[in-house]
Amino acid sequence: MSIPDYNTSSAALRKRKTTKKSINFSIMIVGESGSGRSTLINSLCGGNSIVPTSSTATQDPYTRKLTLRHENVELEDNEGHKISLNIIDTPNFANGLDCDDDFRVVVDFIRHQYDEVLLEESRVKRNPRFKDGRIHVLMYMINATGHGLSEIDVKFLKHISGLVNVIPIIAKADALTPEEMKLNKELILEDLNNYGINYYKFNEYEYEQDYIDDEIVAYNKYLNSLIPFAVIGANTYRETNDEEDLLKLRVLNPAHSKPINIELPEFNDFTILKNVLLITHLNEFKDLTHDVIYENYRTEALSGKQFQYNTEEKDYTTSNDAPGSDYLAKEEQIKLEEERLRKFEERVHQDLVNKRKELLERESELKEIEKRLLAEGLKMDEDGELVKVEE
Repeated sequence: MSIPDYNTSSAALRKRKTTKKSINFSIMIVGESGSGRSTLINSLCGGNSIVPTSSTATQDPYTRKLTLRHENVELEDNEGHKISLNIIDTPNFANGLDCDDDFRVVVDFIRHQYDEVLLEESRVKRNPRFKDGRIHVLMYMINATGHGLSEIDVKFLKHISGLVNVIPIIAKADALTPEEMKLNKELILEDLNNYGINYYKFNEYEYEQDYIDDEIVAYNKYLNSLIPFAVIGANTYRETNDEEDLLKLRVLNPAHSKPINIELPEFNDFTILKNVLLITHLNEFKDLTHDVIYENYRTEALSGKQFQYNTEEKDYTTSNDAPGSDYLAKEEQIKLEEERLRKFEERVHQDLVNKRKELLERESELKEIEKRLLAEGLKMDEDGELVKVEE
């Protein structure tokens, strides 16, 4: 099946699962400053949904701290399916020399969303307006250097291993020739596998056996062959032949014609990535997050264990620190985990106290109702019906 065939068939694949109400879908995008995060988000959303941080920053980039920026965009596809897209951007990620704090901010945010759902599930009286903030996909932007993953890439991806569906993306693919793009994909994929980094694999079909057919198997194999996706972001629309093309006007590689229509698959994987996120695999990302990743997290939390924050660096760093520094770092991490567990237990305890209070209040209300009924000569029978008290 050719590339255009895959693109045109993606809408049909979506029909496996349909829903009438708005779908809540959360994406986190992580990458160093200048990697094109904001532009990619705007390209996916079909407009200028967020302002690039590089255009608003006045502070020295090396002193700015990581912040988590939240945006919500309402989308609708051609079949009328509405998507409430929650976007978490990460301005100033990995700007400093020591990125450990940035890694911890991202990891703690992802875990906090699981904790919130876990607490909500434990309530006797659920909040009907509770908003599930779990991250369904994390898009990680990788700079193409011709040397595979950087040390920062490896360390961060190790930290979030098993916590979220990760999609690795080569940023600013318009800077690469086809040969360079192929080489960078091969080197990055080789590093992902060599370092044992978990990323979303499209060829793991066991999760949706009821929906598997030959076309889906072939499509998933094709998607798997594209990892990491190489994308070009653009914000400019130009009408041609009664259609609007999404154009990249400032092309980084002079070998390319100008401008580039980023929605054409011969230039990059943008359209395929967009289809994967918002059409063909949206429900799979949500289901895998809830049924597998969250369930693993929940099991660890309720069994008194901690979902491990990966700090083992001996396999992928070139640090020359003294042997004792590793021990001290792990000891500090254990303290942080213990503090986090203590706070979580306090919240659970407080929640149980509140539940007990609610039950006592309810019991008191029922006794008061029973007294009023008796005063009026009424009582409840075994079927819950009001009957007169026999004199």
